[in-house]
Parts: sequence; structure tokens; C-alpha cells
Amino acid sequence: MAEKTVLEDKILVCKDCGNKFIWTQGEQQFFHDKGLKNIPKRCKECAATYKAKLREKHPMFWIKCKKCKKKAEVPFEPKSDDVLCEECFSKEIDKRNKKIIEAGLTLPV
Repeated sequence: MAEKTVLEDKILVCKDCGNKFIWTQGEQQFFHDKGLKNIPKRCKECAATYKAKLREKHPMFWIKCKKCKKKAEVPFEPKSDDVLCEECFSKEIDKRNKKIIEAGLTLPV
């Protein structure tokens, strides 16, 4: 059986504003569960500002999710109707990661 890692809240420093922020146990668990390797570099406020600036530079496109049929925005121009919204895409990645872990393999980086 795999050994369970004990996570503790960590204090990080935002690369944009220099303020300290807490990377909680729950957030760390989320990163681990999603197979995310990079730790946050920005506090929540600066991350939101950064994402807003990216959206200004990169046009968003409306799609109809192939799975749930909801309308959603994506940061790329779809080449077909075979596109998932962020929520459904995340669920698909979770399923894939679970299968990889159950098979005893390592998640891709």
C-alpha cells in the first residue's frame, strides 16, 4: 500500500506583489490529485489579475460542450465540435489519472 503523505499549510511569497500567502493543505491535495507539479507563484488576487490580462491578449471562443451540452468559453479556436467545457475536461483528466494510478503507473508530467 502506498504511504500517505502528510500535507501542511505552507507560506509562499507572491512573485508579483511580494505579499505572503498560504497554500493550504486542501489546495496542495487538489494539486496532487490533478497531477499538477508546479507550486503557485502568485497570491489569489495577483493570479486573478494575471489571468484577466491573458484573456485580454488571447481571444476566447464560445463552444457547446460535447458532453454536458452547456455553452462555455475556451482559449483556442475549436477545429471541430469535439470540445469539452473546463468542468467536463477536468473530469476526463481525473478519470484518466485514476486509471493510470490503479495500473501502478506514474502520472505524466
